[in-house]
Amino acid sequence: MTKAAEWRSHLEFLLAGAGAGLEGGAELEVSDRSGEVVFLAPLARHFRVDETGTLWVRPVVAGYRPEPGQGMPPYAFSLNAARRRGLDPVRVRREGLELILELYSGEVARIRPAGPETLPELQRWDSFYLLVLTADEEADLDALWGDSHLGDWA
Repeated sequence: MTKAAEWRSHLEFLLAGAGAGLEGGAELEVSDRSGEVVFLAPLARHFRVDETGTLWVRPVVAGYRPEPGQGMPPYAFSLNAARRRGLDPVRVRREGLELILELYSGEVARIRPAGPETLPELQRWDSFYLLVLTADEEADLDALWGDSHLGDWA
């Protein structure tokens, strides 16, 4: 197995719950050049690597509780805010369960099993994804090709 195939396989494992299925998942932490954490969010369970080597993921953000009586699910997400994000790694390595991506920007991205801070939001995303979205919306999200045609639950 090539090194790229190894880290991609491990990423699939992390996104699938690292052996815990839907009771687990992955999170993305990004640190700036000084080592300060500038971003932390759970990751939806799909990814894509394009022909230039950019890793496309979907951080789970913009969850909210809609007003009662609006015909909305108890917890929803703005699909316009939970957009795909591209990570351009110079180098990818594995440290224990974590994938460490050194990015062209000088930042460092870590993908690891979701922790207590991010796992509840990922579980709310999974419920929203599985119970609210149409098959077409799910397919669009999974493909990670673009975001502009997605609806917005907000």
